[in-house]
This record gives sequence, C-alpha cells and structure tokens, in this order.
Amino acid sequence: MSESKQPEDFSPTSLVGRRLGDYQILRKLGRGGMADVYAARHLSLGRDVAMKVLRRDLARDDDYVARFRREARAAAKISHPNIVAVYDVGSIDDTHFIVQELIDGPNLRESLDRNGPISVDDAIEILMAVGSALETAADAGITHRDIKPENIMRATRGSIKVADFGLARIGVGDDESRANLTQVGLTLGTPRYMSPEQVQGKTVDVRSDLYSLGVSMYHLLAGQPPFIADEPLALAVMHLHDTPTPLDRSRSIRDASGNPDLPEWLLAIIQRLMSKQPDDRFQTPTQLLEAIRGQADSGETNLGFSSATIRLQRAADAAGKARRRKWIHIAAMICFPIMAASAVYAWQANRPDQPGVAKWLASEEVPMGTSVEHQYLIAASRNDEAGWRSVAQRFPPSESRANARYHSKSLLQLSRLLIAQDRPQDAAAVLQELLSDPKADKIHQVLALAQQCMADQSIGDNTKLASSKSKLRALAKEVIQNDPRAEDLLKRAIEADTRAQLGLEI
Repeated sequence: MSESKQPEDFSPTSLVGRRLGDYQILRKLGRGGMADVYAARHLSLGRDVAMKVLRRDLARDDDYVARFRREARAAAKISHPNIVAVYDVGSIDDTHFIVQELIDGPNLRESLDRNGPISVDDAIEILMAVGSALETAADAGITHRDIKPENIMRATRGSIKVADFGLARIGVGDDESRANLTQVGLTLGTPRYMSPEQVQGKTVDVRSDLYSLGVSMYHLLAGQPPFIADEPLALAVMHLHDTPTPLDRSRSIRDASGNPDLPEWLLAIIQRLMSKQPDDRFQTPTQLLEAIRGQADSGETNLGFSSATIRLQRAADAAGKARRRKWIHIAAMICFPIMAASAVYAWQANRPDQPGVAKWLASEEVPMGTSVEHQYLIAASRNDEAGWRSVAQRFPPSESRANARYHSKSLLQLSRLLIAQDRPQDAAAVLQELLSDPKADKIHQVLALAQQCMADQSIGDNTKLASSKSKLRALAKEVIQNDPRAEDLLKRAIEADTRAQLGLEI
C-alpha cells in the first residue's frame, strides 16, 4: 500500500492505534495550543476517556512541561458536575499526558456556528452551570482565566461542562515560574473574552472569569461577540475603552410582538458581568447565582440595574457613539499585526523585571519601550496623548521604515482620541502632519482624510469638509487602482454608512 495515502491520524507523530501505559489510543479529537487531544480506552477499567498529550515540540521545554502539569493539578484539585473531571496525569518515555472525562458533545462555539444564537432558557442554564463551576473553583483558590464558548461544552445528555484549565492560576504566589505565564507568541487568555484588568496585566481573580462569562453570554445570545477586530491588540483596547452595542439590539431573535425576547433582568445580569471595573461586577459567583435564583423565585432581583437605568444607559450609549462607533474599525485597522501584538504582549508579561501594563497606565511619565512595537503597545495601553506622542519621540520616524509606519499609526490613534475629547482643531493639526508627509503610507493617508472629515464636521467648517471629502475620494481611488487589495482593507476600516456619507464608492 502506498505510504502517500496514509491517513493523517496514522502519521509518524500520531499516537492513534498505539498503547500508552494502560491506555489504548483510539482516535484523534483535535489539537490545542499545547496539546493534541485523543479519545482513548482505559484498559483496566474499560472506560473511554479523553487524553491530552503535550506536543512533542513543546515536551523538550521544561517550562511547558511545568505548565502542563500545573493544568492537571488545577483541574484535579476540584470536583464538580459542571467541570470536566481529571482522572490521571503521567509521563511515559517523555510523552506527557493528562487523562480526563470524555465529553461526547460539542463546545458552545461549535453549537453556535451550527444552530445560531441560544434561547433564553439555554442562557439561564449555562449561566447557572458555569457560575456553579466557577464558585467551586474559586472556593479552591483557582481562577480559570480563559472562559469562552470554546471551553464550555454540552454533553449529549445535556449537562454543561467547563473545560481547559490550561491557564488556571492556583492561589496567589504559587508556582511563580515562567510557566505561570504564556510563552512568546502566545496570548495570555483569549483577547475576545479578556477582562480589562487581564489586558492591563493586573492580578486577576474570579471577577475576571465573571467578565469573560458575560462576554461569552453576549456572544452566544447575539450570535456575534461584543467587540470585533482583526487583531488581538485592537480587541484588548476595546475591552479597556469601548462600550458594546446593547445586547437586545444585537440579538436578531424577537418575540411575537417584534420586541427583543430577552427579559430585562437577564440583560441587567450580563451588563453587570461585563462592567469595566471589577468592583462593579458581581463579586463572587455565589452572588451571580443568588441573583438568578432570586429572579426565578420571585420575579425580582436586586441587581442595582433598574429598567430606567438600562434605558438611560442605552440613551447615553447612543449619544456617545454617534461620533465614535462607526470609526472603531479605523482604530482596529491601524493596530500592529497579530504576531507582533501577541509576541510583544507575552514577552512583556514574561519579564518580571519590566513594569507591567498597569504601571504604564498609572505612570505620568511614558516609559521607554525596547522597540517601536513595544512603544506602540505602551501607548495603546495608556491611550492618552503623551503615550501616542511617545512613539515618534522615542523612535524617530526618519530612522527606519518600521518607525515611520508606527508613527503614522500613532498619529491616527491620537487624532481619534482628540476627536473623542471634543478637540477637533487639535486633531486636524495632528492629521495635517500625517497628510503632509510624502513618505507616509497612502492607506494611512486615506484613513487620515476620513478622520479629517470627521474633524471638519465637528468644527462646522462645511467648505473644508467638502474639500476633505473630495481629496478623500480621489486618494482612495488612486490607492485602489495601484493596489486592488486596498479596497478590502478600506471596507473593513470604514463602515458602509460612513463610506456612503463620505461619497466613497468602494
């Protein structure tokens, strides 16, 4: 038989068909960031299990091995019907593995992709199950740190299970090795669901898990996450500074009267879970569970969010976003590429001798970055004028092409900040610096002209606004003609209604 036709599972690196101690490997289920996952048979007990095997390329790194074992300790430390159980952990011939409960159903992200947004009843069930699991973990001093739909599973019998304690932290100060954090190129948690304090590099506790649960519930009910961007850093900045579209607006499912089918008490709970400040959330999973049970028992709940408060929040949100929401893709567009963002962030997290993001935010003086990418990350974390100006001050654009690119990006971000602060004249001056630079990337100049239109509109200068629109249309047309790929970038950077308003025919 030709070896070229060999199935992937029977490749030389696969364990399918082999025996590992008392376990017979049956089939491969998937691959995660650190491990391959197999279905296996525990021969002595005659029980089917899931086996996570540390990837061979990572097994030679002592830090990865330590982190892998830490995951096993974290999960084995707790026993709960809504947590995937760990049965065994071991190492045979430098093959490190964790044996755990085999869940015969999809994770919630897979279910969402197949079936669409969940029902209200399902949402309540998931909140109760995950809240109960987090309650038990918190009692054991464990923070999960990566709650997301992919890590919440539904067995075919219907039970909800929280999986993957691979980023869990056991207590405070326990196991302070590099294995407690991520390695270069990996992200600490998943940016789409990370809490603001996790983004900032602060110490996290169960309230961070509750924030991630709130974001996950929003995603499952709306069918899309509250924040969308192409790059990890852009998402991280959104968690720090932006307010999502209210969930009842994002959810497409309506009741018989055409109104959102979500009860206001459930909206209030998810809104509270997603509060930017940890002190504004439920302080423990127990509080969350009591709020849900109180609603079920009496139809009322003391959440601190009345119907009037929710309506007021929606009105304030709509007013604040009238000028800012449609420009958010511009901010996402000009953040640096995925690998640079992840690598720099994880690199910084792994250096105990370097100040964390929290210190950057607290310090009036902008620290010196070790590279222009690092300086840009510091600026994005601070999101203030001094931070954005520090990119060019510390790394002059004339010294390299990379410096020049990040200088342009920082000017765009600074102009966005100034416009949000009702300083359109200052924003226009910043944008003029970018527009008058003959070496600036044309894509950045198109985005600068779009921002310029926004500033002109805020100033009320209709003559200048008309001129900026004309320049924008001409430059966009030129850029697209020279590089057809630019059209897709501009579509993602500037929303359709904004393009129509500006007369951009793309």
